[in-house]
Amino acid sequence: MNKNAPSRKPHAPNSDTGVRRICVICVICGCSLFLSCLRLDSFLFDPIRLEGDYFDPADIDTSWHVRGNVIPDSLVEPETLIGLSGNKVYGFFVRQPGGTDVCGRIRKSTDYTDCTDEIRGLSAESAKSVESVDIAPAPHRIQSVESVDMAPDPHRILSVDTAPDPHRIQSAESVDSASGNHFTVIYNHGRGENINRYWGRVELLWEAGFNVFIYDYEGYGKSEGTPSGAACYADAEAALSYVRARGIADSTIVLYAWSLGSFMACHLAADIDGFKPRCIILENPMASMSTLARENTVLGIPGSFLVDADFDNEVRMPKLGCRTLIIYGKEDDTAVPERNALVLWDKADHSTTELRAVDGAKHSDVPETMGYDEYKQVVEDFVAGD
Repeated sequence: MNKNAPSRKPHAPNSDTGVRRICVICVICGCSLFLSCLRLDSFLFDPIRLEGDYFDPADIDTSWHVRGNVIPDSLVEPETLIGLSGNKVYGFFVRQPGGTDVCGRIRKSTDYTDCTDEIRGLSAESAKSVESVDIAPAPHRIQSVESVDMAPDPHRILSVDTAPDPHRIQSAESVDSASGNHFTVIYNHGRGENINRYWGRVELLWEAGFNVFIYDYEGYGKSEGTPSGAACYADAEAALSYVRARGIADSTIVLYAWSLGSFMACHLAADIDGFKPRCIILENPMASMSTLARENTVLGIPGSFLVDADFDNEVRMPKLGCRTLIIYGKEDDTAVPERNALVLWDKADHSTTELRAVDGAKHSDVPETMGYDEYKQVVEDFVAGD
């Protein structure tokens, strides 16, 4: 026998190799699970759902600066829109005194007579996509008729005792018979909570003389569905369709956005064919999902890997096609200005864009830091400008 010949006995399996293989598999599976948890979908959207009505005092945080004695109940109209996949999306249209209702009638009380047929008789431009708007009253209403047009419930935040400021913006361009001779703000709110969180902003804009339409994204408040990039864009489009369906001209529509809402406002202004709003106001806006990912995850993984939403204001900024105001807090540590607001400023057309920094303001307190009077004056002056 050749003693130098290789042994033909089978080798015992190398336990170390098996362990290594198992470890590799575990690492791969663990990384996949970890990365799926890191997806910004869950981080990006932070909704609070409501079981009861909006504006329950128990659901209002005092830090939200909701005063509650500003807007008469009779001027607040709950509305139901249809979002992605037929989900109901809820919002409120807040009218100025003397404004008209969705059917073009002067509102002396909140009469929810169904006027769907009248809506469908509007011009093709103003009633575009009106099929997506549910104008019918209860059971689709957020509040019961009693909670809106009868004597106000003393436990509700809304009340009827304060008239709006006499200081109003009105010009020849602002006159629109169906909007009560006022500009109309579509308010695109931030990532957290629901409409309750942002009602203090609605109060300020109403006091400044605007009609305001605020809506909850899918999965927020009482809105059905689950928030996503596609759903939020569909919700914003439904909001625009609703406002147009009231007979409100594009030239009197103001897009206002805070934080995450900047993606929805920029989408409407840049991507909707034939839509040119009066102007757009971006408060503490976000630049893109990639920027947000770099700022809010440990690994710095590109945002496009983490979230499916087409949230990229850097690309849309040059396409807005209307006057734009970027207002930001210098101390914002959520959407850091150097990587968000100032990046968008660099991308913007400076001939039609204004930039305003607020000393000492963070992400959520721009109006409070500026002072309500100055804040309202800044917004009024910008909207009224040429």
